[in-house]
Amino acid sequence: MIVPDRHLYVPKSQNKALFALIAAFIAFLLFLTTLQTIPNGSLHPYGTDVGEIQNALPRWGTLHFPGYPLYSLLGSGFVSLLRLVGIGPATGSSLFSAMWGALSVWLLVQLCFAYDVRGETAVSFSLTFALATSVWVDASLAEVHTMTLALTLGALLAGIQFHRQGNRRALFWLALLASQAVLHQRAMVFLAPGLALLVLNQLKTVWKNLLMIVGTFVGGSVVYLYLPIRAWMGANWTFNDPGSWEGFWGLVFDTKTGRILAIPQTVEETLVRTQGILDLLRNEWPLPLLVLGLVGVLLVARKHRLEAIAISLIWLPFLLLSLIIWEGRLSDALLAVNLPMFPLAALGLALLATVATDWFRVRPWLTFGVGLLLVGLLFGRHRPNVLAITRDPGAATIIERTSWLKPQPQPTTLLALWGRDFWTLAYAQAYQGMFTDLALVDHNANWQQILDENGRILLLSDTFYLRPFSWWQAEYGELHLAAISPDVIQMSAKPLLDGMIATETAIPLGNGVSVLAPTLSQKTADSLILTLYWQADEANLLDHSVAIHLVTQDPPTGPQDIAAQADQQHPVEGWYPVSQWQPGEIVQDVYEIPIPEGTHPTAVRLAMYRVDETGQFINSDWLSLPLPTLLPNE
Repeated sequence: MIVPDRHLYVPKSQNKALFALIAAFIAFLLFLTTLQTIPNGSLHPYGTDVGEIQNALPRWGTLHFPGYPLYSLLGSGFVSLLRLVGIGPATGSSLFSAMWGALSVWLLVQLCFAYDVRGETAVSFSLTFALATSVWVDASLAEVHTMTLALTLGALLAGIQFHRQGNRRALFWLALLASQAVLHQRAMVFLAPGLALLVLNQLKTVWKNLLMIVGTFVGGSVVYLYLPIRAWMGANWTFNDPGSWEGFWGLVFDTKTGRILAIPQTVEETLVRTQGILDLLRNEWPLPLLVLGLVGVLLVARKHRLEAIAISLIWLPFLLLSLIIWEGRLSDALLAVNLPMFPLAALGLALLATVATDWFRVRPWLTFGVGLLLVGLLFGRHRPNVLAITRDPGAATIIERTSWLKPQPQPTTLLALWGRDFWTLAYAQAYQGMFTDLALVDHNANWQQILDENGRILLLSDTFYLRPFSWWQAEYGELHLAAISPDVIQMSAKPLLDGMIATETAIPLGNGVSVLAPTLSQKTADSLILTLYWQADEANLLDHSVAIHLVTQDPPTGPQDIAAQADQQHPVEGWYPVSQWQPGEIVQDVYEIPIPEGTHPTAVRLAMYRVDETGQFINSDWLSLPLPTLLPNE
């Protein structure tokens, strides 16, 4: 015989507070183990906006659509306070997310207590929510989503309290937190069905306090004034010109729906998207665990049938919404929209554990042990994936490669595409004291004017993957390229012509191109830098690729004597075809040549080659360069 209510365990109020604090503290410690303390280098969708946030918060700047004014205001204050005690902006921005993540766990424990879950059970299963991949990642780096989770759970708790008690205080918190959730992220409007259901039985109280509800929303909306105020104060990191009426209202009303929503047109497309969502959810939690948790939420109906439906309507609309979020790839929007599922699935697991203990006499320590086992399994399963994102060295690589630039003797502008490249270099310049001789701009700058004034502009080589050299030529006209260092290219309005550098020692390659001033230097123990100048000796040159071989015997007797290659389809990182050179033009070029461990190279050989119409390789003459004294690479 099942005896439901009289065996339920209800923690004392003081114990509830302690359990909630323990859970939040443990979650915060877990987030600290993966906390991102460096400029974000990950190109994973989880890291889409992280670099922007790392730069905006310490500058008291503003973010992309829809502006996130409350997050920006509070986050800027938080990061600025931490900087006073020596904590850098990248770390401070991540700690801000970790704080909201821990608060979300605290709120989930409180939600568990609303349904008579034992304290230790609430702690263990709430930590399974913290270890869902998205939650863990978002709490470990600079992102807005843990704040979204806290507002969501806070609004749900306030809604449950108002549903049960009908008091004005709970209604105020419901109105405040729900409105701020929507102002923070527009997708949170889909909380409305579940929250509306919770207030149905208290409509008289709602009507009596309608003015207070409207005033709370309008008053909370005032936070959006932060965006134009910061622009008028001269903030040097703003988005969409929030100081203008057009820019401001664009931030307020742009929901991105036109860019990210697309209803599937066929059954096949629906099935493909469904499979993609299932794959995404598998990376968050094992699917059986997620399904079990969401079904477990229905146990709320034991005593609160309407609340069970309301809670289900909190997560279900977001699952359905994920079917129509489509950008042709796994996007950050798709990752974020599934977040409300996991705290409620964790609640469902805690309710199942409670039923097992109170109805079926399962020992409390056993259900608690199951919760801890799940925490351990999720920790081991997800931590490597989280670390792969938060410790991604991509930004460090960009900084390192750009730092190879020698100090520039004249005003020099480096243009980087808005996104990881620009955010990385902007952070390094502002907060790591690097690139002080460069004017750093993103691709929205008037680069044509910069070229007209300075005669040149620098770009990262990767820029040409998204905006090829032909695009720049179409926008400006005649342009010329030169490699300044590995991965950094100079784009100039005029070519470097014969007579501007010494050409007495030009070495013809026999294909209409000569080599000037080749020099070898060792950058690190495992790499060489070859710097040279190509000279176009003739007009109407044919395109040639570049062969750069590090050899252990000169000349090599076979492939076994070639230790490494640094070939390129065209000179200048592969971006500047020989056929575009003017007669007499001199093109600076730089190559990084790896030195494989354990090899004993003797020379670097370089040549140009092309493939004729019959498919035969036609090589120019080879030029051998003796190596400098090398550092050991053993």
